[in-house]
Formats: sequence, structure tokens, C-alpha cells
Amino acid sequence: MSRKETVVHIFKDGERNITACRLDDSENISLNFCLPDIQLTPLHLLNMALGHCLVELTLRFLERRDLRATCLMSICTTVKTTGAVRIDGINITLTLPLQLSPDDEVILIRMLHQCPIHAAITGSVSITLQICDDCEALSYYEQNLSSQMSANISHVHTVSDNDIDIRI
Repeated sequence: MSRKETVVHIFKDGERNITACRLDDSENISLNFCLPDIQLTPLHLLNMALGHCLVELTLRFLERRDLRATCLMSICTTVKTTGAVRIDGINITLTLPLQLSPDDEVILIRMLHQCPIHAAITGSVSITLQICDDCEALSYYEQNLSSQMSANISHVHTVSDNDIDIRI
């Protein structure tokens, strides 16, 4: 049986309003899902929809507990490519900047199962969810995005009284 994997990594920092995405094993991290259409497959789009929904639920959970609202969601979809193409399984890894208590982890997992996309595919596809704490993985995204954001700043707008000053 032949299989193919599609992986999407979604990083979100709710405090700084940063969302980023990385496809498969690419080194390129794209801000705000601005990805070239040529790279995207339907499986990437499914992973992005599922991942973005789960990320939003995770951030709500963290914010309600006054915890740092940052996470990395990695979604790996395996597809059976012989015969009729079918999704074989989805492995989700949620990386947080801290370790949750066992009770909080159970509550978060219950919340994540409320995701409408997750609920729609749960019956027909095996989905595994793993929660881990890894500050190094989150730091990788934060450092790359900070340098990318500072490189993308091409002009600054300032407003004073009735004048608009645009510096390039």
C-alpha cells in the first residue's frame, strides 16, 4: 500500500496578533497564510482549516486561564494512494509554551473535540492528538517571524494634527 503525507504547521501568537504557516518540510514560514496557490493541495487546505480552528480554540483556553496565548499546531495527514484515494489518518501535535496540569489537559482536549471540522471527519478518519510543551519549537517561529516582520516594514505612517507624514 502506498501512502503520501501532507503536513501543515500553524503558529499563532494571540498577544502579538501573529499567524504563520509552514508547509511540509519547507524552511519558509509565511505570515497570515499568504501562501502561493501553486503549493497548496486540497489536503493542505483541509489541514489549514482544521489547524486554524483548533488553534483558535487553544488560544481561547489559554487566555481564559491568563496563560501565554501562543501555540504551534502541526497537522500531518496521511493518504492511501493505491486504489481509491482515502485519508488514512491525521496526527495532530499541539505545542504550548508551558506544561499543562493533567486536569487542564483533559479540559483542553474536550474543547478541541468541539471543533466543527474535527467533528465532521472524526467518524471516518482516525485522528490522534498529542499535547506537548516545547519552548524551543515556539522560539524558532518567534525568531524567524520577528526578523521577517522587521524586514517587511517598508514605510511608517504617522499622523499629527492635520498632517500626514509618510516616510519611506
